[in-house]
Amino acid sequence: MRTHPVNEGRTVNFTRYTPLTIITDPLGELSNPVTCAITACTVAMTLSEYGLTTIHSKLLTLVSIDSSMKEKVELVGQNMGEVLNRLVRAELQNGTSFYGNGHSVSTFTAGDTLDACDIRQITKALEIAKARPYKDGMFIGKTDPISKYNLIGDTTWVNAKTYSDVKDLYKGEMGELYQVRWLLNKDVSSGTEATSTASSGVIRYYTYVHGDNSFGCYDLSQDKPRLYILPNQVDSNSPAGRVSYVSWAGSYAVKLLNSDWVQACRFALV
Repeated sequence: MRTHPVNEGRTVNFTRYTPLTIITDPLGELSNPVTCAITACTVAMTLSEYGLTTIHSKLLTLVSIDSSMKEKVELVGQNMGEVLNRLVRAELQNGTSFYGNGHSVSTFTAGDTLDACDIRQITKALEIAKARPYKDGMFIGKTDPISKYNLIGDTTWVNAKTYSDVKDLYKGEMGELYQVRWLLNKDVSSGTEATSTASSGVIRYYTYVHGDNSFGCYDLSQDKPRLYILPNQVDSNSPAGRVSYVSWAGSYAVKLLNSDWVQACRFALV
């Protein structure tokens, strides 16, 4: 998560480098190391504006048991969080496809649910792709209530340890298994694989497992997503102050930086 400075355009550019060749031949005496060019590509993301406004009558704000519109403010705040979460979820869906139990799109079945074996396979794929774990040495997995139901029923599912106060910052954390720290994402993404012939009609649910620096989120300095509360304010839109507004708005962008470092996993429901 980063913040883009104002007055520097709306496009943020990232540089993704190609790993260098591993040299195993020893240097000869009085010889310098062999020279090679560094290759890279640019990954760009563009900031966009998002927001929502709700309108409420003055009478309602005065007679409602919802004092100071506290519940309405919480509802709009929840919407802001869910919108930003949906943007991230949609972008992570562009990661490398993974199908449960080693199956492919053509053989995806109703029995391909999230289990401990899948976590080992996902971790292996990320390590082969040289994905970087986070500072605590873990990858992060984000799954929905459907796949969570299957995972916590797996006989090998265990919580690795009691979490510290730092990890409590990750709300909805489920536990750790095989170098993946699991978070619950209640925004369920599902559908059917149109290219599947052996399992037409089997619904798949998305789970995402990623490493550090695999994707980026940016907001804009002086326009970060935030709440705006205007209680019965008199202005040109409301000359008699008969309405209140609860709104949120801001600039935001999310971009996949390395698709090999994000496993977009498809699992079924038992």
